[in-house]
Amino acid sequence: MLELVTNVDETSACVSTISIDSIKSNENGAVADKVRILTVNFFMRPPLIRNNASDHKEARLAYFIEHVLPKFDIICLQEMFQFGSSRRHRLLEAAYKAGFKFSWSSPAKSLFSGSIDGGLVLLSKFPLRECDYMVYPVGCYSDRFSDKGALYAKVGITQTNFIHIFVTHTQASYTSAPAPNDQSVIIRHRQFAMLREFIDKCTIHSGRKPEELIILMGDLNVNGRPQFDPSNPEVVKGDSTEYKCMIKILCGEGIEAPLANPKLNASDDMRYTAPTIINVHDLLWQRYNFHPVTFGDVFTDEKGHVQPRETVLTSKSDWKTTASLDYILLIDEKTDDDNLILNKRLINVDLEQTKIEKFFTNSSEDKQELPFTQLSDHYGASIMLKIKSQNIVPYVL
Repeated sequence: MLELVTNVDETSACVSTISIDSIKSNENGAVADKVRILTVNFFMRPPLIRNNASDHKEARLAYFIEHVLPKFDIICLQEMFQFGSSRRHRLLEAAYKAGFKFSWSSPAKSLFSGSIDGGLVLLSKFPLRECDYMVYPVGCYSDRFSDKGALYAKVGITQTNFIHIFVTHTQASYTSAPAPNDQSVIIRHRQFAMLREFIDKCTIHSGRKPEELIILMGDLNVNGRPQFDPSNPEVVKGDSTEYKCMIKILCGEGIEAPLANPKLNASDDMRYTAPTIINVHDLLWQRYNFHPVTFGDVFTDEKGHVQPRETVLTSKSDWKTTASLDYILLIDEKTDDDNLILNKRLINVDLEQTKIEKFFTNSSEDKQELPFTQLSDHYGASIMLKIKSQNIVPYVL
């Protein structure tokens, strides 16, 4: 048995241990030449919480286990809460039977702790060689009751080739266009700065090889789409101000002082800078050349009226928000010779296979009519990794 002990900075108030019973990618030691990775905000909140008549949690969990688990090799979930329910436990059991022998989740919370867990779950058919997690400081609105944070896993795709996955769920705003000085935006900026430090700690400062992929995914709650302007329809192809700030913080460039704290002046030093500037690639944007809608989507009915795409799970106040909140970001260091790193990289992203996963239900494949029209109130997003065939080496115990 391999025991992995993780140590996190005291500001996160988290220290934990996990045990791994084996070190092979699946029961027969075989390794695929392609790896399918999914991220989705599952909207699996604790009992008694719902937006409308019902969140259909049990039915959606069953649908996920039957229809979604078999399609992927690594799955990163947000809002898969453990608190007050056995659903997360049942999901982990079903995932294990489906070949996901390794998992890493937000730590459980007691009934009297004053908050619930962070709702993050990482499922993998490949061994998790190192794991860590962090918790953000207390947020605002209803988020102050959840230990939102980030999970990290160093995933052994082959005997000698690894990828580094981070999954996070940041502070929500509960509006599609919060003001730059809104409390939720200020908190999110701070969380991204902490996340960047966490990424550096787990990878850049921990002996990672430069050619190993770093992937950050999850519901980042930053709407990358500028607000629609009827006089200029093309504006939806741009970037929102907050999106630009998020990328600058993650890159290490930092943002202007008033954006970090409205009480500061523009003449003050930049905030949330990092010692090293890194590259942050938005894979969904690169795939579509715009920020795709992942929440509050719409369609045009036969009379030409714009209607909300999903109304069973989504709160009415969020209908037709057409927000882009969910991301897959590829992170790498700036080097003097990027081509050298690319040539040494043995695992690569197939950009053409990067896509939004809408998970509509009640299709011809479904056995019966379901009471919900899509898996979650969010769309998921997925990527495909390709492994150079000469580097596929099964694990040997």
